[in-house]
Amino acid sequence: MTLDAILVRTQARGRWSGILHQLVPALDPAQERPGRHAPCPVHGGADGFRLFRDVNDTGGGICNTCGAFPDGFALLMWLTGWRFPSVLEAVASALGLTEAVRVRPPLAVRPVSPGSERSLEACRQALQTTWRETCAPSDPVAWPLWRYMESRGIRDTLAWLDQRVVRCHPHLAYYEEGRCVGHYPAMVARVADPHGQAVTLHRTYLARNGLWKAPVVSPKKLMTPLAPLTGGAIRLASVGAELGVAEGIETALAARRLSGQPVWAAVSATLLEKFEPPTRIRRVTIWADLDRSEAGEKAAAALQERLTQAGIETRIRVPNGPIPMDRKGVDWADVAQSGQHRHRAA
Repeated sequence: MTLDAILVRTQARGRWSGILHQLVPALDPAQERPGRHAPCPVHGGADGFRLFRDVNDTGGGICNTCGAFPDGFALLMWLTGWRFPSVLEAVASALGLTEAVRVRPPLAVRPVSPGSERSLEACRQALQTTWRETCAPSDPVAWPLWRYMESRGIRDTLAWLDQRVVRCHPHLAYYEEGRCVGHYPAMVARVADPHGQAVTLHRTYLARNGLWKAPVVSPKKLMTPLAPLTGGAIRLASVGAELGVAEGIETALAARRLSGQPVWAAVSATLLEKFEPPTRIRRVTIWADLDRSEAGEKAAAALQERLTQAGIETRIRVPNGPIPMDRKGVDWADVAQSGQHRHRAA
């Protein structure tokens, strides 16, 4: 029987919680509190993974080490190491869509050995190859990055980009479900751990004309890291005793433009909450996103509480609302683009 992927996707929407419970019981602790941290079914630990709040609709989740998986198919491929056709068949079986419906035993979560020299070397080679293929932001070939920054209202911040941290790839392969579906220009940034050691690359895929993000499922992706990302950030500026931190690169650059303060990008709300500033930092400003889900403000509040307990003076800045009806949130790049520099302290 040839399975219709579109049909299976449609039937799975709104039923992912049951599918994941049936196929991967190891996700049950995360299912009990969608959106909250739980043990990672792959790497273990106490809080390295969470399912999205809309998991029943999307089936997606995020691992602090490996990044985000936008839907249940991507999540199951990561958990099992299977290719898409095998995962599609398992989901179809769980939904009763196969001709011979059978009780399928729970899927085995793939073993991971992050200390394996072979796996580490493969990751290292992939990271080095991608980085070697990039060019400096000032290179004429990087014009899609210039146009993208201009579309976000922060073109002038290109002068601040350290080419050792942020570069442009003119033609980077984009993969979905293990298959290359196109090549796009991309902003590529080094993510460092709390000690300043580079552990992976963050890629923002751009439209070929540079005017917006690429028209793909996940325009922002992390490459497989060499070590856990918890506590790390994209170090966009040198710092003294004061530092700002935001979620995304564009948000961090906009916050620096508005404040004059050096600002780093923590990549996501999940990693923002876990951010560890260098030991010399005495003051931190958290440039939070204003989201309908309140994820940005909640992450900022958790970080503020932890840093305050550590004796670091911390404050939160949040853009003023309201959030436009067609948007999920407002960040500081939106504020810089609008020219309205109003904010509120959280």
